[in-house]
Amino acid sequence: MKKKDSKIIVIVVVLLIIASTFVLIENSIIKKENEVNSNYYTGFVSRVQKLYDTLSQTSEVESNGEIEQMFDVYASIILVNDRLTLLKENAKNFSELNLLINDFLIFRNEYGYLVKDQLKGNRADSEVLIKVVKQIKLFLNDLPIEYQNSKEFSDKFNAATDHIKPLLHLNF
Repeated sequence: MKKKDSKIIVIVVVLLIIASTFVLIENSIIKKENEVNSNYYTGFVSRVQKLYDTLSQTSEVESNGEIEQMFDVYASIILVNDRLTLLKENAKNFSELNLLINDFLIFRNEYGYLVKDQLKGNRADSEVLIKVVKQIKLFLNDLPIEYQNSKEFSDKFNAATDHIKPLLHLNF
């Protein structure tokens, strides 16, 4: 009877070791994924902050430097879009990024038309520029500061993306 009990104990211990090893490996993988997601998300938020900073400077620029400033904003929009693409390609749990990427592409094109008009000598409508600054500020303020693998993070992120929708039709 003792031999049978010792075999059962050995089998249970081996199974516990295998199970705990599996759990440790799984936790390590999840931790690494969260770290990667966090790094890419932080880069994205940083780019949005830079876009907002560049937009904020447009109101302070004299008319001679306005076209350069608008071009800087346009380049910054492109960089935000690049960061979104990197986030989508390298991070997990960001399944709904296609819509935001598409929205930023449309916004980029719309803002590009404003830059083109400025190059032609047409002055950009200050109300449109104010609208852009306002919406980007709302977007930035509503973005979660740090990545978390949670429903709350996802809900906040999705709510923030709604602020980009008004920027899809800048040219009336």
